Amino acid sequence: MTVPPVQETEPRFPNTLGSILTWALFRAVAVILVAWIVNEYFTMVDYSVWWAVTVMALYGFVIHPAQVQYRLFKENTREIVEDTLCASCRHFDPSSIMCTALDEHVSENHIPCEGNMWEPV
Repeated sequence: MTVPPVQETEPRFPNTLGSILTWALFRAVAVILVAWIVNEYFTMVDYSVWWAVTVMALYGFVIHPAQVQYRLFKENTREIVEDTLCASCRHFDPSSIMCTALDEHVSENHIPCEGNMWEPV
């Protein structure tokens, strides 16, 4: 009796460029809504202080986390971009670690076309 190979149940790279940008937009909308509510309902806050706090909140809750996630994404995908067969193919998109011909994500253990559609850059 043979044991079937264990399949990966979750993707190796949970943060893709699209998810990083999507969550940054969600966080930006939330910060802007909270800043607007504070401006509308708490009139005792000086307008110049409100702007300064809003800009700091945008940086602290939107820009900085997105930069950290992007840096981690680049570190986690460096091996694929440098060492796989897909990295030298013209169909490979390094920003999303994706084969554009088959619209599938590439990993170290999974080459979408299995090398059949490989074309040099």
